[in-house]
Amino acid sequence: MTARSFALILGIFYLGFAILSMMPGFVTPMPPSAPPTRFDVMHGALLGLFPVNMLLTLVHLSMGAWGLAAFMGWSGARFYARSAAVVFAALGVMGLTRGLDTLLGAMPLHGHDVWLHLASAGFAAFVGWTQRSGERRSFGAERRKASRSPIGNERRQGRFERRRSDHIPTA
Repeated sequence: MTARSFALILGIFYLGFAILSMMPGFVTPMPPSAPPTRFDVMHGALLGLFPVNMLLTLVHLSMGAWGLAAFMGWSGARFYARSAAVVFAALGVMGLTRGLDTLLGAMPLHGHDVWLHLASAGFAAFVGWTQRSGERRSFGAERRKASRSPIGNERRQGRFERRRSDHIPTA
């Protein structure tokens, strides 16, 4: 998989995830045993599994939009994959750490979000830091220069030159 197609897949996934988490029908109330958060705007469990609130939704929305921008060529796809690996690994490790699993009360990073973020980080790291044989490694201009045939140069620099030929009458 190329970094560009990875950016498309992850971008669509996280944009969809963010859009679903903004729809009240897909978000259920959090169970009473969940760690408390101070920022409770649109706070709940997406599909009953993934704890979300508005800040985490904005993070997912921005990562999804950045992924689509990387796919369209507005930013580097490999840089996006590497950055996504770092961001999602940080979110996953914070979700495993007590006290940081709610990012000091701002974002719910616990529960199934940990595994979602760590899986995304692993996939992004694989794509971002491995060299794929299908990707182009050189610029197109270098290939065009290498494939030029010397015939064009011979025609211009050979003995026969049209401007000075005896066969063409001059005015």
